[in-house]
Amino acid sequence: MSITGCRNDALVKLLNANGYQPLVFPRTNLVAPWVYTYKDRQLKPQGPLADYLPDNTPAPPRNQGQLGDIEHHETDNKTASVAGSFLGDALKCIGITSAPKLDLSFADGHDLMFSFEEVTYDGLDVAKVQRLMAKLDMSIVPPEEQAYLYIAYEFAFAGKLVMRSTTSLLSSFNGKAIQIGAYIDLGAQGQVKVESETTISFAGVNGITAAFACKIGRLEKRGRKWFFFSTEDGGEGFLADEAKPRPFLLERGVVLRVESE
Repeated sequence: MSITGCRNDALVKLLNANGYQPLVFPRTNLVAPWVYTYKDRQLKPQGPLADYLPDNTPAPPRNQGQLGDIEHHETDNKTASVAGSFLGDALKCIGITSAPKLDLSFADGHDLMFSFEEVTYDGLDVAKVQRLMAKLDMSIVPPEEQAYLYIAYEFAFAGKLVMRSTTSLLSSFNGKAIQIGAYIDLGAQGQVKVESETTISFAGVNGITAAFACKIGRLEKRGRKWFFFSTEDGGEGFLADEAKPRPFLLERGVVLRVESE
């Protein structure tokens, strides 16, 4: 199944609200746009969009830049279990899929804030993807799979994940420096660092930034032509905003795992 065990409502709603589908990718160095199939909850990469365009097709200008920090305020300060669940899910989204030790008991009773920081994006405008549709040739995709095609047109990357407390965490260590290794071990996939008495950061090894989410749209063939849709109907609602188109997402409320190629 492509749905991970990462079902933290707060994390997923946070990313969905920003128009992103949270994903766990099996590879780094992704460059949008990328073609996928999604069928029976199996999300499989089919290669870069350029593979389905004529060889002489000019590459459209790219959109690249910084995104604001994506933050989550964990208000349940009675137990570390909820915060630990969120942290484990968030680490998966930046490529740290297995942490040998993740014990936040030292943060019991603290009001915590999590944030994806050093967040960047890279991809194409929807309009640029739509202009490529006239040249698109998906004939190498089996006909029975062509109804399940999607294009990820923008990826979001996080340099690090940060956990902050509104009060000093040193009180949990009898005034001594935080021996973080006794509580958190990210193994070979990442590193943890105590930035200050209120801040702990998590990052991938060697400064590698992992894609943790994408903006995605669906492909649809009408006659001989292909069309790309990046939004979906908001549905009928009592309020005007409820009926407005909203960003397309493969699944709301879950994190999807991309299958290996």
